[in-house]
Amino acid sequence: MPAENEKWWEETPDEDKQGDTDSPKQHNGNPSPPPPSGQDDTDSPEPIAIGGYQREGGQWVRIEANDAIAPSPRGKSENPLPELPNYHKQKIGATALFFASFLFGDWWWDGSNGLSALAHSFESVTNMPGSLIDSYEFWSSQVGFNAVDAILITISWSLWDISTLVFLGGFVSSWRGGSFDTVNSIRNGKKSYIFLLYFSVALISMDILSYVVWSGLLGVIDWPFDFLEWHFWQLVAITAVIGLNPDNDLWERFTSQSAKD
Repeated sequence: MPAENEKWWEETPDEDKQGDTDSPKQHNGNPSPPPPSGQDDTDSPEPIAIGGYQREGGQWVRIEANDAIAPSPRGKSENPLPELPNYHKQKIGATALFFASFLFGDWWWDGSNGLSALAHSFESVTNMPGSLIDSYEFWSSQVGFNAVDAILITISWSLWDISTLVFLGGFVSSWRGGSFDTVNSIRNGKKSYIFLLYFSVALISMDILSYVVWSGLLGVIDWPFDFLEWHFWQLVAITAVIGLNPDNDLWERFTSQSAKD
């Protein structure tokens, strides 16, 4: 058995580990200058860019969407416009649908669009409560109508008279402040949605009750057809109200369905 080296602890380490224990490299007998603080003297590859991150100092930091830099045609960098949230797109579509019915529809049952009907609505409001009393006295004096019938007809007609003003005010107030701030936009949109939803329910309910007064209980079967004939454009506005609801992401449903088709 060969004799072991008496000074085995002085043996040279493996060549692959020697680089970790070597003294500073000698150049013409002089040691090379030490590396900067925090940096070793071993060669290292350039840092690899990571998608969605940028290097700041010695760390990789996530790039926020609002901080993304896009090159301009002239070679300068500028922040691109952020994409609108789904609710903004949904509310824009709902408001556009309402104004289409408001400008091109019949809102006073004589061919008047929303702008002309708006003048009638202001006149109806300024003449209240005198107009309500006159209407009640007229209908209660008619043969076949009692006090309850007169009240139902008066309320129903009054709601239709002010509907142009109410719907316009509701949609305009949903954009109160004129900003696209997400929090305020959702808050104002939801308030307008709840207000117009309650008004629409009262409008339709009173219309059904007044229809029963005119046509009898069995005559209510024909109510949907007469409603579409006389109040089609108001029904379009009621449909647009649904788009103000921030809890119902109609835009996502619509776009996802379109993608499937």
